[in-house]
Amino acid sequence: MRLAYTADLHGNILAYRQLLELALDQQARAVIVGGDLLPHTIQTQVAIGVQRRFILEQLRPLLAEYRAARPELAIYLLAGNDDWAGAIAALEELERDGLAVPIHGRVLPLGDNLWLAGYACVPVTPFSIKDYERRDTGDLPPYSFEMAYTSAGGEPVKTSAARMLALPTIAEELAALARQSNPARTIYVCHTPPHNTGLDQMRTKHVGSKALRAFIEQHQPPLTLHGHIHEAPTLSRRYAEQLGTTWSINPGHERTRFGAVVLDTDDIAGTMWHTIYGLATVSR
Repeated sequence: MRLAYTADLHGNILAYRQLLELALDQQARAVIVGGDLLPHTIQTQVAIGVQRRFILEQLRPLLAEYRAARPELAIYLLAGNDDWAGAIAALEELERDGLAVPIHGRVLPLGDNLWLAGYACVPVTPFSIKDYERRDTGDLPPYSFEMAYTSAGGEPVKTSAARMLALPTIAEELAALARQSNPARTIYVCHTPPHNTGLDQMRTKHVGSKALRAFIEQHQPPLTLHGHIHEAPTLSRRYAEQLGTTWSINPGHERTRFGAVVLDTDDIAGTMWHTIYGLATVSR
């Protein structure tokens, strides 16, 4: 199956159009966006409205246009840590209209004896939006929760470290996903990249998920797709890395150049191609 993948579009409707044009040009059967779908929002009191309006007033008409041109093209959308859960709920309307499928926390048949699983959460950050953040494997990092919010109820409300501690860890939630399909035949779309790879490099640090790396090493899925760390491919000089037999990809995000990856699932290593960097420079 031919896939077109990117992440971290942050409400850039032109980039969404570029992704869909790429899918049509490359005759992809599925398009996947791996997190941070919606515009940045600074003012908490209007944030959810801004993001919902993007989904309903900009993204829905665009997807409807391409659905008319390629009704067989499947479109899968994953939330990210910069997206409010209260706004992401509007993706359910797109699914009801047959335009796109939200995939956080879901495992879906993809075709060709493959499954697709989505997981939006990242290890806890210093930022305010906590809807899609979780402890990685154990303790919380020493970040302040003074300006921390969640929005699952539809509006931003203050949250706390105690509430975060009560939630399952990334390790626990990934284990629950693995029980819903055969991981050896499942493509995992996880907004966070795995720890200590070329895909999670931020300046001099590696900030990806240790739990996700352990999950990949244990289960060896054929392919994992990531985002979150925009600059990683530029810093590490690679957008694809092999962990055992698993190929992991982070296309990165640049403001002035559109980055996406196209590949065939039956020949991942031989077909990976990036719109900026070309064929993969890979590392084991």
